[in-house]
Amino acid sequence: MTFDKAYCEELGGNVTAYKARREFFAQNDLDFKFSFFCPDENCNVELTGVNIYAIGKVKHKPHFRTKKNCSHSYDCSIVEELDKEAKSIDKGSTTAASHGQKSNKYPDEFILKRPKKENQNKSEQSDDDDFDIEPREKIKSTTTTTTDAKPHKTSYLENVVDSYEDMNEQERKEAYITLNAQRRSYHSTFKKIQYFQDGENFIFYGEIEPIKVYGDNYSITFKDRVWIDNKPYPVNMYITDDLISNYRLSRLFRESIDTLAKQGSNSKDARCYFVGSYPEVKEIQRKEGNIFTVYEVVISNLDHLVIKFEK
Repeated sequence: MTFDKAYCEELGGNVTAYKARREFFAQNDLDFKFSFFCPDENCNVELTGVNIYAIGKVKHKPHFRTKKNCSHSYDCSIVEELDKEAKSIDKGSTTAASHGQKSNKYPDEFILKRPKKENQNKSEQSDDDDFDIEPREKIKSTTTTTTDAKPHKTSYLENVVDSYEDMNEQERKEAYITLNAQRRSYHSTFKKIQYFQDGENFIFYGEIEPIKVYGDNYSITFKDRVWIDNKPYPVNMYITDDLISNYRLSRLFRESIDTLAKQGSNSKDARCYFVGSYPEVKEIQRKEGNIFTVYEVVISNLDHLVIKFEK
């Protein structure tokens, strides 16, 4: 049985797998692991975090599952909800436990700028504080219709990207998400980099060339060129050491990009997603004196950049 959320003792509340993943890579103890339990306050069955501590491409997106040979309490509200969802999806099914899967709801709103929270001890906290931590309580019963379901908001681009890659083409056309107050299907929200001139309010993506390393800095170039005035131009981005060092998840990002850079031309299907930035024309003068024109993406927030690849 799999879950999107779990109660985490160390974080003091119910968290998503993406929140747990970020908190893990934000600390320096490589041997530290979180303790996870059922989100229902009356059910203390232990859960396992799946792909929370992984770097690179994984087969399944981060989630939680019930440990083997462990059972939820007889009145666990989580199991009751899964049972209702399973029956609404397939009238011929018996219980959610028989399927061993939860019917996951894809995020339907991406929060580009996280709100800051006030605190008694500090005037304001960081953008990644307890915004995604919920109190542990018995889950209230909900209806099974999509229109009445509670909105699933996320500020983690990785969550949205994983959902997009998890969908087939039909699901991408049927599932909707709000980005900067504009609601569109996943299919219409994700835009291939060569079509960036269609507008700014998209999640851009594309396969990338082998990453080039310049000291502690990195250069990323998309394989597909953009055609402007019947001429092809490359689209790239330059990730500086300062930007990475000041990032809360610098260990995760640096380990990921170093792993990919070392693969060089052996990397398979490496692709990059970004949001909140837009390619701008840039002219570079070479040593020979001629001018080289590129379109550069200036990334100021690494939360808005996701790189996927196979290890």
